[in-house]
Amino acid sequence: MMDFFFSILIAFMTFLRFLTHPIYVWFAQGKKKSVPPITNDILRINATELAAKIRKKQLSSVEICQAYIDRIKQVNPIINAVVEDRFQQALKEAKTVDDYLTKCALNEEDLEKIKPLLGVPVTIKESCSLQGLSYAVGMLNRCGYKAESDGEAVARLKTSGAIPLLVSNTPEMCCCLESSNFITGYTNNPYDTTCTSGGSSGGEGALLGAGASVIGIGSDIAGSIRIPALYNGIFGHKPTARIVSLKGHFPYCYDEKFKSCLVIGPMSRYAKDLKLMLKILVGDKQATQLKLNQKVDLNKINVFFMEGTDSILETRVQSEIKAAVQDAVKYLSSQCGVKVKDHKFELKYTLNCCGKHIFNIKDLPDPLKGENDNIFTEIIKTLFGQSRYTPNLLHYLLVNKIYDLFVSDRTMEFAQLKKTFIDSLGDNGVFIYPSAYTTAGKHNQFYFLTTTAAYTILANTFGCPSTSVPCGLDKNGLPVGIQIMAAPNQDRLCLAVAEELEKHFGGWVPPK
Repeated sequence: MMDFFFSILIAFMTFLRFLTHPIYVWFAQGKKKSVPPITNDILRINATELAAKIRKKQLSSVEICQAYIDRIKQVNPIINAVVEDRFQQALKEAKTVDDYLTKCALNEEDLEKIKPLLGVPVTIKESCSLQGLSYAVGMLNRCGYKAESDGEAVARLKTSGAIPLLVSNTPEMCCCLESSNFITGYTNNPYDTTCTSGGSSGGEGALLGAGASVIGIGSDIAGSIRIPALYNGIFGHKPTARIVSLKGHFPYCYDEKFKSCLVIGPMSRYAKDLKLMLKILVGDKQATQLKLNQKVDLNKINVFFMEGTDSILETRVQSEIKAAVQDAVKYLSSQCGVKVKDHKFELKYTLNCCGKHIFNIKDLPDPLKGENDNIFTEIIKTLFGQSRYTPNLLHYLLVNKIYDLFVSDRTMEFAQLKKTFIDSLGDNGVFIYPSAYTTAGKHNQFYFLTTTAAYTILANTFGCPSTSVPCGLDKNGLPVGIQIMAAPNQDRLCLAVAEELEKHFGGWVPPK
């Protein structure tokens, strides 16, 4: 009976989404903007090549960092993705790199080994902790709070020679698919400012999609890297659970399930940069264990695919996304010799099983508890603009309560689904699946898109790696994308397939 009420609620929200969509579109008429075109060719070079050009002294770190700073200043008034920058300090660090290279006795190969991203600019999701910069993560009671040290993932990037430029916007406490809060406001989609950039790594997604960053890091507990990657037309990799340190991330809790579901991972405009960043984030020893340096033979890969969850209660997958799944499978089969498998996974109740798994995490971050505030009182206050909590956060906390009240325990069903999925993929299989059922929605439409995470939550709860791959634009000029999943510790398969599909689909397409 509990699950019956949950199913009715999902069906009702799907119906409301159908009814309200024309209203959102009508209100957005005439307000659409996109970021201006890129004029500096430096911004079209991937991070791996930029690092090589810096080592060869073909480009200076200063001119690269300045190019990105100029682009950020140009587009941020449009997309509103920056929480706080460190431009002057970054330029000083870039000059230090250039001066170092004029005197350095090391050859290019040795430099690449010890400092693979030397002089390359990077952007950081605010929740990942960049020393000296804002660490409020959208919470009013943390406004003005600065990170006292670098998170471990950020520290590893710095050690590799990368130069952080800024921290980017998130929803309050990273708890929404819309990156907005009462401190920084809404982050806009660079392809259409009336649309969301996604969440919770929406600031990173928007900067990358706008060509204002070449690489960045985000975090993901139910799709928070891959959904912004889809909405902003870029690549994003959700790594295998526990291979990248979470030290320094906010919010955080010590439940083992939380540490298995939340990951920090790379985001980029070019597929090639994902592997380089992942190797840096995990360290040399683990990179060797994960075989990240080994070439993947695509003709030995088994490909499983589905165009949707097959649940009649959820919104149908957009036709362009379905076509992208089919096109990817066809290309990999005809051009790369992969073996396409007919097996279909039973994913109708993903939202029930995997959602319950996440909301069963003990001591999930909840700011209302610490302040002895009541969610229903705060929802009423929100209607009058009096709550200090964003509607985003209250929506997340309400969904948590709904799972608690209306979704039965599915531990056994979840365990069986996870085992079947991982066993089927083995050490040479990938699963091609939508990243979400639609391209970016209008601002605040997330209230009626409750089932969006049904497509991304699988990888988090199963501990699997997953890479979001851009596949062109839809009829409205918004990015289309899919995700590539594999069994735990098979990240290299996701990344190899992503690089191959970049050749076919063309990868990141600049906003027009």
